[in-house]
Amino acid sequence: MSEIIKDSLARLGAALDRLDAAALRHADGDRARMTLEAELNLMREDRHQLARLLDEEKTARAEADSGLSELGPRIDRAIAAIRQGMAEG
Repeated sequence: MSEIIKDSLARLGAALDRLDAAALRHADGDRARMTLEAELNLMREDRHQLARLLDEEKTARAEADSGLSELGPRIDRAIAAIRQGMAEG
């Protein structure tokens, strides 16, 4: 086989090796990107769930605060009624 053909085949082999390596790097990059996208989607789902839970807790706290604010005057009326009852008795 002539020297030119041997050199050409060697260059072709080297080029194919580089192409194969590039394809592997590309595939690795695609897998990494897909992994990152999956993790990002999980974080988004977590964020939505946390936001929903926070809204529920805010609502529960507002209801509790409302109940407590109504409880104060009722306690004051009960104390006044007990004092009046004790004063009359």
